[in-house]
Amino acid sequence: MTEKQILRHGLNGNQLKLIAVVSMLCDHAAIRLLAYGLIPALYAVGEDALAERWNQVFWILRSAGRMAFPIYVFLLTEGFCHTRDRSRYALRLGVFAFISEIPFDLLVYGKIWNTHSQNIFFTLFLGVLMLTAVDWIGRNTDAALAQYRQMAVIVAAALLAWFLRTDYDAAGIMLIAVLFWFRLTPDTACLAGFVLMAAAEFRPIYIPGLAVAFFLIRCYNGTRGTWNGKWFFYLVYPLHLLVLYGISKMVFG
Repeated sequence: MTEKQILRHGLNGNQLKLIAVVSMLCDHAAIRLLAYGLIPALYAVGEDALAERWNQVFWILRSAGRMAFPIYVFLLTEGFCHTRDRSRYALRLGVFAFISEIPFDLLVYGKIWNTHSQNIFFTLFLGVLMLTAVDWIGRNTDAALAQYRQMAVIVAAALLAWFLRTDYDAAGIMLIAVLFWFRLTPDTACLAGFVLMAAAEFRPIYIPGLAVAFFLIRCYNGTRGTWNGKWFFYLVYPLHLLVLYGISKMVFG
C-alpha cells in the first residue's frame, strides 16, 4: 500500500468541517440553552441538585466545543494555500463577519448589537489578511529580514484582534500563524497549536477537547472530499446562532 493510499484512510476536509460544525453546535447550545436558559430556570425553582448535574453537562459540551476553532483554523490555512483567488477568499470571510454579527450578539448577549466582542469570522478575516502579508513578505523580502517583518505583521494582527475583541482575539491570530508557519511539519504544528490553545483557554476541562481537535487535524489526508458544501459551511454559522437564540426565546422567554 502506497503512502497516498494510506493517507486516504484519514479524514478529508469535508469530514473535518462536519466535525467542527457538530462541535460548534455543542458549544453554542451549551451557552444559550443551558447557561442562559435551563440552568438558571432550575435554580430559580429550587432544583439545585438537578441544576448542578446540568452544569456538569454544560462543561462537557463546552469542552467538546473546543474542537471547532482549531479545526476551522487548520482548514483556513489549507484553503489559503490552495485557493485560486485570495482576495475573494478574504472578501467572503469579511462579508460573513458582518452578516454573522447580529446573530452572534443575540446568542451571546441577547441583544441585537453589542460591541463587547465580535464573532469568529472577524478573527478568520484578519487571519487571512495577516497570512497574505506574511506570504508576500516571504516571497519579496531578503531572507535576513523576512522573518522579523513577518513576526511584526503577526504581532500587529494579534494586537488588532485583541483591540477589536474578536472571538479568540490574539490567541486566534497566533494559532493561524502557527499552523501556517509549521504546515510542512504537521507534528510540530499540532503540538505547538495545542500548547498555545491550552495556555490561552486556561481551563483544565478544555484540554480533552483541544487534544481531540489536534489529533483529528493530524488525521487529515490532504483531500477536500467529494461534496462541494462550501456555502453550507459558511451559512451554518449565522443560521445556527439564530436558530438557537429562537429556541431559547420560545422555551425560556
